[in-house]
Amino acid sequence: MNNTLIAATRPQAGHVKKSLAMAVLAGLLLTGCGGKQAAVEPASAATAAATPSATTEAPVAVPGVVGLTLDKATKQLEDLGFDVDAKDIVDGKTIMVKANWQVITQDPASGGKAAKGSTVHLGVKSLEKIAAEKAAAEKAAADKAAAEAAAAAKAAADKAAAEQAAQAAAAQAAAEQAARDKAAADQAAAQQAAAQQQVQQAPAVPNTGGAIICKDGYVWPSATRQGACSRHGGIAK
Repeated sequence: MNNTLIAATRPQAGHVKKSLAMAVLAGLLLTGCGGKQAAVEPASAATAAATPSATTEAPVAVPGVVGLTLDKATKQLEDLGFDVDAKDIVDGKTIMVKANWQVITQDPASGGKAAKGSTVHLGVKSLEKIAAEKAAAEKAAADKAAAEAAAAAKAAADKAAAEQAAQAAAAQAAAEQAARDKAAADQAAAQQAAAQQQVQQAPAVPNTGGAIICKDGYVWPSATRQGACSRHGGIAK
């Protein structure tokens, strides 16, 4: 009976050993797979961290909107994916109607690049302010032109007056010189007339005998006619 029991027990013991061996093998396999998975997962994470996201968008060129009204500038920038921040750079007023404002400055500047969703800062000025400044500038320019025209007219008038005064002075000087010349001529004529009158009033003395009568009445004290009265107008007839 004992032999029978031992014989019956041996197959059961072999079955148990086989079951244990299979359990150990399964555990080893599970341990190996887990280690391999643990080794792979960090590599995958590192690869994912090193690889840029496929959804990242390239920067977009910022268009130039200076000079546009705020409504048009805002639409153009928002259509490209930008946010817009606008501020009154003159009086700091609150912006109500965008169509009533004009863009004066922008940041980033025209041609710069920025990511979509970033903010473009705009400095604006009201159209009313711009119109007032333009009117003031035009008035200042007109006043300056009028002042320059008045100054030019005055300079021309002063120049003409100076030329007229110079001409008048020259005419007066010429008249005075003519008067002096006439006075001198009249005096010479008077002297000549007086000399002739003296000759005519001199007593008629015949050019004979011991003396010769000159034209100016001088009595040449010699009867020699050669060279007589040479300084007295010649010999009287």
